[in-house]
This record gives sequence, C-alpha cells and structure tokens, in this order.
Amino acid sequence: MAKLTEQERAVVEKLADAWNAFLVLPIEHGDDQLEFRQAIHAAQDKVLSRPGRREFNR
Repeated sequence: MAKLTEQERAVVEKLADAWNAFLVLPIEHGDDQLEFRQAIHAAQDKVLSRPGRREFNR
C-alpha cells in the first residue's frame, strides 16, 4: 500500500502550522475561522489523496 512521502508529510504538517498560526490572529469576521478551516481541509485532502492515486497508477 502506498504511503505519504516525507515531502507530502511535511506539507500536511505545514498546513497544520498555518491553521495554528491563523488561530492566534484577531477575529475580524465571524466566518473567517470556518472558511479558513475548510480551505485547510481541502488542501490536506489534495495531499492525502496522493498515495491512493499512486496506488492505482502503478
């Protein structure tokens, strides 16, 4: 079964760092955290789907 590469793991970790950094910003709009979290999850989904794609493309 395919696994995350070290580079993919680093990207996912940096996305988590971005989320944590965003949380310390002052809230300027009530939807900001929800929308940012959804964007982070979308980016994580793109990275985390790569091992599955590699598995099927062998």
